[in-house]
Amino acid sequence: MLFASTALAASASHVPTAALAAVTTTLSAIASAAPHGLGAIVDSGVPGAVAGVLPSAATTTAPITQTSVVVPAFMEVSAAFAGALAGALVGVDRKLDLIGVTTLAVFAGLGGGIIRDILLQKYGIYALQNPRVLVAALLAALLGFFFFTAARRARPLLFLIDAISLGLFCVLGSDKALMAGLAFLPAILLGTVTSIGGGVIRDLLTNQTPQVLRPGGFYATASVAGATLYVLMVGWLGIVKALAMVLTIAVVMSLRLLSEWLGWQSPTPTDLTPTVAAMPRHAIRTSNVVLMKTLEYLGMPVPAATAAAARRPDEAPSASGGDTRDSEGAPPA
Repeated sequence: MLFASTALAASASHVPTAALAAVTTTLSAIASAAPHGLGAIVDSGVPGAVAGVLPSAATTTAPITQTSVVVPAFMEVSAAFAGALAGALVGVDRKLDLIGVTTLAVFAGLGGGIIRDILLQKYGIYALQNPRVLVAALLAALLGFFFFTAARRARPLLFLIDAISLGLFCVLGSDKALMAGLAFLPAILLGTVTSIGGGVIRDLLTNQTPQVLRPGGFYATASVAGATLYVLMVGWLGIVKALAMVLTIAVVMSLRLLSEWLGWQSPTPTDLTPTVAAMPRHAIRTSNVVLMKTLEYLGMPVPAATAAAARRPDEAPSASGGDTRDSEGAPPA
């Protein structure tokens, strides 16, 4: 016993003090919220536990509306340019004129943010207040119209930029909704709309079913996941917005790329009606099978109704009916 205590103390001495402090803080946060019920654990215990594990610079207790997420200008312009160029190439494939290609490019690159700002009705239209993104979309339209062969060769690079942009637009839309004082669910909705809205407008203008609504690689799915992740990290766990933005972009980009490389497909409609409808029948049959086996084990007669209910649909009834005893009244050997 003394040897075990000595070994335990020796092993504990090798555990970093910071790790022990983090574990202690985590357990204390959950324990302090536990007497107030599950709601308190979810509202304060889990965020407190996360704050105890992460470095102090990674979390904050400041209100969500105090600061907005800061996106480098080159990332913002690159995202708008990539989306607009993809829209321009769709216009070229559809044999549209310069105005048509430009229209598709502008809406594909900026449409999601325009829809978001119209729905919010609070901050104005960002794409019209910041000429750099509008200029980027127009330049992408001209590039796609006059140099579409060269632009198509850059599609692998555009795909990578588009995957990063998808996560970036999730962050921008969700953060703007949170800054406006919206709840978590509307913020997730606006984050998703910001990231996929441009593609939806592009496809509607070309009389197609929006690509994000058709089965395929994760696009809208990655957008919903990214917006949800960002809102939960910032609004619930108290993670600083810069770190939450980086993590969200990384997750969305990973989902988008992996779905293409590994052939993951978004789910299609599946009719569960027969399965759900059969559940009561399966439950009744299982209970009757248990009852029948119990009666057989105890050497008691099995009622015909129980035996019939325990049979599988494709199983023929036995010649002796429900009672498994022989003519002498004894159970079969």
